[in-house]
Amino acid sequence: MAYSAGSAGNYQVVLVRKTRRLPLPGVVLVERGARVRPDDIVAKISLRPGIPWVVPVARLLGIDPAELPKALHRKVGDRVKAKEVIGRAEQGLYGRKEFESPTDGVIEDISMKSGRVVIREEFGREEPPLSVDVAVELGVRPKEIGRFMLRKIGEEVKRSQIFAKKGEQAAFFTKSASAPISGIISEINESTGYVTISRPFKEVVVRAYLTGKVVEILPKRGAIVETPAVRVTGIFGVGRETHGNLKTLVDDPGATVGPELITADCKDRILLGGGHVSNEAMVRALEVGVRGLITGTASYLNIIKSLGVKLGVGITGQEDVPMTLILMEGFGQLAMRRHAFEALRALEGREASINGATQIRAGAIRPEIVVPFPEADGTVSPAAPVDEELSPDQPVRVINEPYFGAVGRVLELPRDAHRIETEASVPVVRVRLESGDVVTVPRANVEVF
Repeated sequence: MAYSAGSAGNYQVVLVRKTRRLPLPGVVLVERGARVRPDDIVAKISLRPGIPWVVPVARLLGIDPAELPKALHRKVGDRVKAKEVIGRAEQGLYGRKEFESPTDGVIEDISMKSGRVVIREEFGREEPPLSVDVAVELGVRPKEIGRFMLRKIGEEVKRSQIFAKKGEQAAFFTKSASAPISGIISEINESTGYVTISRPFKEVVVRAYLTGKVVEILPKRGAIVETPAVRVTGIFGVGRETHGNLKTLVDDPGATVGPELITADCKDRILLGGGHVSNEAMVRALEVGVRGLITGTASYLNIIKSLGVKLGVGITGQEDVPMTLILMEGFGQLAMRRHAFEALRALEGREASINGATQIRAGAIRPEIVVPFPEADGTVSPAAPVDEELSPDQPVRVINEPYFGAVGRVLELPRDAHRIETEASVPVVRVRLESGDVVTVPRANVEVF
């Protein structure tokens, strides 16, 4: 539904819901109905998260991955002990096969696709680091132990795993050092010959991300936060969730964003550019302390150089960078589409929550800008699913290959499902792209634009 935001103009405000969920069970710190701000902690894990053991249980039991849940005696969330039998499969003439847990921990995941079980080893709060005399174990001088290390500082090792070795695998005089505990290699001391293994401790917190209201509690995991908001998606992003007040840098969607536009008052802001952003401008934004930058395009190589990141293949959003970058058009030298630019410029001064996470493979994820309108609470209904929203002549964007990023208008909504390249029969939509081409794509691969 449309909602009038005074001087900001008229545009669509929808009910945005975000699930804020811990990766492991923890403590929920909010109650249903509570009002939250982006930095409010919704839930946290105060225990040491431990190290995951990923075990191919289906293969070890000789069964199909789809049969794994039936063969297991434990489910996700159950605690298990080392050597405890947690799975069993009858093998006919070959008898019975059993699987014993390799460690104390909690079952975190059971995959019917891969046949693997993830057991998260639990660490106690007071467990001190342990040091191993690797020089003595290998029979070498302390200053030589670095040559024989199989793990570097900061890397994980599991209990009983070999982390240093001298000699070839089949050699009679091979010597090795094994980890007495699971943990992280925290020190390799070439003066004493000792290697220290520490139990990792990192408090995991989940923040609200949005200004809104808690509408549902996920026991021991988190909550669902809801807010009326304007939500706009981009094509590509880099960086994690952040928030700040919007500040517009240019008056034209095709204007280049140069370093001279990034002034001291841009600190802690979410900046709106127009067309291409230069490498110098991104460097300047980092120096000033900008939290986020939204613009049309950038150079792929400049992003890597200026932000100092190594971009993942097919997915981004976990980069450890102080500024989140969202590109509305992608790479190259393109202006931002005027209607998107004008919509965002109309939100000048309002608080925006942004996330650079991008996934271009199955289950496409777009970087997003969410601008809450808490004053509209109670006047906005939940948005209908995309396939129910679609209608002829509606502007849409394709969010998966081979037409990723293309914009057009709905030409036709066939009544019957169509067979696509994967051999699946799915609902489709015919779209006339801006190029004039007419393409048929799954309805799940388009978003209202």
